[in-house]
Amino acid sequence: MNEQQVNQLLSAMAAQTAAMNRLAESNEALTAVIYQSMVVEESEVELPQHTYLSGKPRG
Repeated sequence: MNEQQVNQLLSAMAAQTAAMNRLAESNEALTAVIYQSMVVEESEVELPQHTYLSGKPRG
């Protein structure tokens, strides 16, 4: 490889690294949104009271 090819390769690698970093940040943001939506859904859902088969409350 000559010097020009090496410089082109390094430039392409830098662009690829930047694209991978953007993808990682995007994935991190998406994961955070999914997690937050799951936490909100779980906290809003009321768990049913435990009952016997007859319907009488347990406890």
